[in-house]
Amino acid sequence: MSGIIYAIYGVLVISFLALAHEFGHFIVARISKIPVEEFAIGFGPSIYERKSKGPNGMNFKIGLFPILGYVKIKGMEDNYDDPEGFYNKGFIAKFFTILAGPLMNLVVAILIFGIVISVFGLPTTTISTVVTGSPAEIAGLKSGDTILRVNNIDIKTWNELVSAIQSNKGNPAMIEVERGTEIVHVKVVPQYDSVRGKWMIGISPKWEIYPLGQSFIEGVKLTFSTLFQMFTFLPELFTRVGVSSVTGPIGIIAMTGEAASAGFLNLLFFVAYISIALAFTNLLPIPPLDGSWLVIILVEGITRRKVSKELTAKIQSIALIFMLFLMFIVSINDIMKLIGK
Repeated sequence: MSGIIYAIYGVLVISFLALAHEFGHFIVARISKIPVEEFAIGFGPSIYERKSKGPNGMNFKIGLFPILGYVKIKGMEDNYDDPEGFYNKGFIAKFFTILAGPLMNLVVAILIFGIVISVFGLPTTTISTVVTGSPAEIAGLKSGDTILRVNNIDIKTWNELVSAIQSNKGNPAMIEVERGTEIVHVKVVPQYDSVRGKWMIGISPKWEIYPLGQSFIEGVKLTFSTLFQMFTFLPELFTRVGVSSVTGPIGIIAMTGEAASAGFLNLLFFVAYISIALAFTNLLPIPPLDGSWLVIILVEGITRRKVSKELTAKIQSIALIFMLFLMFIVSINDIMKLIGK
């Protein structure tokens, strides 16, 4: 039964983040006076449908399967010649209508981080506990140690520490810590945890609670530092290891279950990170993602000439087929990983 509940958690998380993304497009399109033809929650046969009044009335509907959702903006899929449609709007209106989707996902992450940090705190680089028999204990790390550097790389956040350990893999890591008034150097050999799929040294962080205002500032820092790390990881996606690490909706649902089983706090952080990942993915300049639209709009802004609507439609249509095929392959990979567990 718990597996079913965790699967429901995963579906709800993906749907919430997808709807937040679409709502970003929707709200900025309305502000920019670009008609929105349809806003849908879920897919399949409509179980509720209502159209607002007026010549540019929007059709709101809820599908039989209330998972994910979409917003249809006039002039993006058809009606290219409509003077009020997306294609015929100015640079600023089009650019920010597209950018608003990924930005909304970043806003969601900031809000989650801000609330969590103000209530539960933020993990610091100071060690709270050391697991008995772990690589950290064997190396001589102790509770109260503050980690300063890993392999001569400055460490300022717990996230940076985790990334440093993961990138180091099973090689000996030179860790510099502050212990009271002393600076201590230790050599730690991470061990691979097959259950979590991560390299571990066996420590947990001390948490620091911030005032509400400061917590949201820390949330902004954490959100954009995470986004930056994702962009720095981009070249590795083209390696064999990077390709195998790509996860689709099925994998995310499974990971959501794992995060939920580890506790509510862990689940909240996971949702925030997935929201950032969704923003990152959509910012990539790959059709039919938002990033490709942003590139087209930037080209139009620089050249002062509109890209052919026929060419744009053809690229987006072909790319959509490719993305659906890629999603199928990734989903098969996710299923095989689950079977392997």
